[in-house]
Amino acid sequence: MSAITEVVDEVKPTADEVIKACLNLEQPRSFFLYAGAGSGKTHSLVEAVKSLKGRERQRLTFEGRQIAIITYTNAACEEIERRLEHDPLVEVSTIHAFSWRMIKGFNDDIREWLRVKLAADIDELDDKLRRAQGENKTSRANRASRDSKARRLTSLDEITDFTYSPTGDNRSRQSLNHSEVIQMAAAFIPKPPLLDVMADRHPVLLIDESQDTYGPLMDTFLQAQAAIPERFCLGLLGDTMQRIYNDGKVGLDDAIPADWAKPEKRMNRRCPTRVVDLINVIRASVDGHHQIPKPGAARGTVRMFCTRQVPGQDFSLEEQIAKQMADVTGDVQWATGMQGRKTLILEHKMAGRRMGFEGVFTPLYAVEHLNTGLLDGTLPILKLFFEGVAPIVEAARADDFTVMEAVRLRSPLLDPKYLESAGTNQLEVLESVGKATQLLCEMLTDNDPLIGEVAQVLQRTGLLELPARFVEAMALGATADDAPEISDREALEIHAYRIVLGCSYSEMEAFAGYANGLSPFGTHQGVKGLEFPRVMVILNDEEAGGFLFSYEKLLGVTPASPTDVKNQRAGKDDSLSRTRRLLYVTCSRAEESLAIVIYSAQPEIAKASVIEAGWLKADEIVVL
Repeated sequence: MSAITEVVDEVKPTADEVIKACLNLEQPRSFFLYAGAGSGKTHSLVEAVKSLKGRERQRLTFEGRQIAIITYTNAACEEIERRLEHDPLVEVSTIHAFSWRMIKGFNDDIREWLRVKLAADIDELDDKLRRAQGENKTSRANRASRDSKARRLTSLDEITDFTYSPTGDNRSRQSLNHSEVIQMAAAFIPKPPLLDVMADRHPVLLIDESQDTYGPLMDTFLQAQAAIPERFCLGLLGDTMQRIYNDGKVGLDDAIPADWAKPEKRMNRRCPTRVVDLINVIRASVDGHHQIPKPGAARGTVRMFCTRQVPGQDFSLEEQIAKQMADVTGDVQWATGMQGRKTLILEHKMAGRRMGFEGVFTPLYAVEHLNTGLLDGTLPILKLFFEGVAPIVEAARADDFTVMEAVRLRSPLLDPKYLESAGTNQLEVLESVGKATQLLCEMLTDNDPLIGEVAQVLQRTGLLELPARFVEAMALGATADDAPEISDREALEIHAYRIVLGCSYSEMEAFAGYANGLSPFGTHQGVKGLEFPRVMVILNDEEAGGFLFSYEKLLGVTPASPTDVKNQRAGKDDSLSRTRRLLYVTCSRAEESLAIVIYSAQPEIAKASVIEAGWLKADEIVVL
């Protein structure tokens, strides 16, 4: 097929028509849509759903059924809901929210599943404790976990109604955690009655970013579709090359039944031709999928900068590289500082070092059970500052009415019930709120107090409600000591808060901007689906730490480990394949120009490997 024919096919794609035909309530046909980077996957999803709604609205409404869409993040849910005009005929949710909606109320099944799971976990921990050599941090953690599970097992019969929140901490006795909800859904959905419940509620289920859906749960959906193909349409949308989470199903494309439709969207409407060429070469050894740029796409620019890894080096080199990119591309925005580009890093802590919130982020991230709330902004201490303090201080820059309205919406002192209980002292309460607000705003105007100092004002005045464990940390005072070697979750959490108390408020402000997606930084994993004019990708294994990804291995600087070789021979995932996919995702974010910055033990070898692999030409690589 000629390039001209390919372009004509892409200008008049059949993929959207195929999907719309599959969404037929009388004769449903399941499908797997391959949608490469920048191909308009979300557009196809939305248009297909609009078409189905237009044809079947009356029937779906009469039967009380909904079209279900699962996507990976809350932000993606909101975007799809917006494009579908928040139609109640469509239920858009994350995988956790969907799973809970399916199993909620099946309390007896939940209880028995937990009984079996907890007993198995206790047996496994007992075995580890028997084999432990002496008392150490691991054995203490295992013993604490074993005792906690035993207490939970004993109390199961006392719980009549299990609860769960996709965005909450889920700490109460009757609460289920995130992984339990997903695992239960995977266990319950393939069999009646839940199989019938799902099909009756949702005759069509569309899964966006299907390659990153929890593997066992994806198997469950495939089993469900195979059991009732005449009643249930399963639509999977995604690109296996963009699988970046380890719990996604390996080899999803090979698991798709032969009778499914397999439409493709091959045109990359985002990237310039040079970037499309690059990501095609990066992908070439993985599968047969090949993208083409949109007609009239600009050439664009790609440069790779290789530098030697030096202990303790600062990040001024990245600014120098940005200025070089401005010269090469003629785009002066590259030279306007961090805000002029999107810098993609592997770990959040790397953004923390560059943006100045490492002191707040690191101790909280070190406490495992805080990770989810930390990264999605739902951790109570973050909500205190992100949703409590920050809006009040921002409102103070406007006028008195705006700031008092901000306080009214947030302060327990202005709660109608509290004011009613104050009786004749309401005026005094209002005056105290005004003084407290003024004190807080003055403290944070042209000043950078410690977080502990801000918290003391809040506690002393009662202006905002403080999380209980944060209050306990305040009572003990700030510390810079390392975390104790204990397994007590509450004690570790309180210790992390004590470290945060000694950090500057500006660190919390910087982290708020990062967590809300307003910073010039993003993680390699967190930008899937996004696009930016100017992209700088930072490859730095040593700074990132960890073992799941290795750019040094991918670039041939470091040999593959015996485990990598073993996994490759067995057809399993390994650090090289994971890293290749991550590089593909990051490079394919660029709309105009792309800079890849490699910190390497041997930059010359990295350069030679890239040239040999055909990724870039010699004149596109600079060794610094």
